[in-house]
Amino acid sequence: MFTLVSASALALAVASTGMMGASAGASPSTPGVTAKTITIGASVPLSGVAASYADVSASANAVFKYIDKKGGVNGRQIKYIRLDDCYGLAAYGLGCTAGASTTPLSVNQQLVAQDHVFATVGSLGTAAEMSVMSYLKQNAVPQLFVASGSISWNQPKAFPDVTGFEPSYVVEGKIFARYIKQHYSTDTIGFIGQNDDLGAYGLLGVQDGGITIPSADNLTYNAADAITGSTSDLVADVSALAANMVPVVVVFAVPGFTAGILAIAHQLGYSPQWIISSVGSNPLTVNTPLEANAVTVNYFPNVNDNADPWIPWLRKVLLADPTDFPNFTSKSVISYDTLYGASYALAFAETLKAEGKNVTRAGFLKKLFSTKLDTPSITPLKYTAGNHQGLQGASISIVTPNGTSAPIYSTNQGGVFTSTQSASSGLTGAATVIDPIPAWLK
Repeated sequence: MFTLVSASALALAVASTGMMGASAGASPSTPGVTAKTITIGASVPLSGVAASYADVSASANAVFKYIDKKGGVNGRQIKYIRLDDCYGLAAYGLGCTAGASTTPLSVNQQLVAQDHVFATVGSLGTAAEMSVMSYLKQNAVPQLFVASGSISWNQPKAFPDVTGFEPSYVVEGKIFARYIKQHYSTDTIGFIGQNDDLGAYGLLGVQDGGITIPSADNLTYNAADAITGSTSDLVADVSALAANMVPVVVVFAVPGFTAGILAIAHQLGYSPQWIISSVGSNPLTVNTPLEANAVTVNYFPNVNDNADPWIPWLRKVLLADPTDFPNFTSKSVISYDTLYGASYALAFAETLKAEGKNVTRAGFLKKLFSTKLDTPSITPLKYTAGNHQGLQGASISIVTPNGTSAPIYSTNQGGVFTSTQSASSGLTGAATVIDPIPAWLK
């Protein structure tokens, strides 16, 4: 059997219903900046049911530590404060150690009013981050590189200081649609999605890409099942698809639910071709042999590809940080979560370097929207004043079998495909990008 309430579950959060700090070397109105430091923060799950995502911000912290040891950025050390928000689920317990009254809002209030952060960087979770958008906007605090594929972060007119990082769920859905039309054009396609923007936008992308899903095979599960431990939605969904003998199933779920879906199908003797969103396909967190040969998307290099310069570089960075990665060794598998955190940390540091000595929030955003960013991603990370989503595409990737053991990585299948979340925009093919490591980061 599987457990829904696990360290690998769930991309949900319960929405939660005086600036200070002028300093030398910066504009008097720039909190978090002194002549020698810049303080940033993040609201992230460090305990509870989503604790497996802690490696994302831990990897970012390891990159900042590495940069600080090399002298920082323009003479400033980067102080990264990560506070546990338990994905907004602290009131339910579930292994959360942050206190029952902790919410994403209370955590962000501490970062802003007590820690006087320059910006939040890499805070994680769609509902959690949506619940604090207005608060951060009221306090003029940039909300940078939100770790979620929602299109909510790409609202440059309403929220000019907010940026996403990964491709939107809509773009992922479009890429899946292209793959389905190439390989399964005559097959019936099923869909299982989380009943929030993860499932809704993923479905929208698949449909925008030209795939019709019969209503009987278009199914959802309740994200709150992770709180109650209920498996009834998943059992009903998978059983319906199995009864209809649907040969190809697209899944927009988080890792705990992905593992549950695969386990139920196995118990039923049902083995369709699985196509799984990147948010729920990370082999190290799904952690089941049943995921082998599933199709997913990936916007990073293969984690076992030492010919890509970023893989040995990140290994060096993680080995240098035994505090955040005490169990990481020279033989450990780098996870996609650590690539994710390292990439947005690099984007922050490179933008900060481009801004120069005089650091302001407005100046940082201006540079972010005009600077070429070199990161481990295999598709360009490019922001403009009119596009705040971040990465615009990904490559189809196949979860690589590992014998009878759980897979540990996926293998990219060639070039990348980019798009926007607009229903009218198609996909554009491009070669895989390998950015050079800037000399000052080596």
